[in-house]
Amino acid sequence: MPINKDDIMLGAGEVYMYEFTGDTIPEHAEIENDEHNVGHCSGGFKIDYKPKKYDVKNQYGRVVKSFITNEQITAKTGIITWDLNKLSLLSTATIDEDAEKNVRTLTFGGGGSLKTVLLRFVHEENGKHLRFTMIGQGGNGFGLDFGDKETTINAELQGVEHIKNFLASFEQEL
Repeated sequence: MPINKDDIMLGAGEVYMYEFTGDTIPEHAEIENDEHNVGHCSGGFKIDYKPKKYDVKNQYGRVVKSFITNEQITAKTGIITWDLNKLSLLSTATIDEDAEKNVRTLTFGGGGSLKTVLLRFVHEENGKHLRFTMIGQGGNGFGLDFGDKETTINAELQGVEHIKNFLASFEQEL
C-alpha cells in the first residue's frame, strides 16, 4: 500500500518506559511488553525537537553555510495509571518495599544521579506501527493534580546521548 502524504495521523498510542543500562536498542518485543507499559495515558504524547543552528556568514552578511551545533529532544505524556516504580524513573527518588506492612514507599532525598530511561511510544494505524524511541532522563519535575478529573502524572523526559550518536528515532512500518 503506497504512503499517502495527505494521511493525518491520530495521536493515541502505548507508552513504555524502563531503566536502561544497555549499549544498543533492544528488539521491539523486549521493549513492548506489559512490564514496561506505563498503562493508561491522558493528554497525548508530545515530542519537541530543538536544534541549535549556527550560520556562517560571508563579508556581505549573507549566510553561506549552516550547521547544527546542538540538538535537544524532549518527550511529554500524561500518565494516569499509578505505578510508583514508573514515577521513580522521573527523578532521583528511591523505592522501598516493606513486605510485613505490605507497603511500597517512594522517597525523595534531595539529589543524586538521574536514572537513564528507555522510552518508547507506539502508535498503530491500519495495522501499521509508528515507533518513537528515545533514551532520556527525567529531572524536569512532574506534576500531580488531585482535582475533579483523573489524577495525571505529567511526565517529561529529556533525551541524552547514552548510545553514541543516538538521541531518538522514529520507525514507520510501510
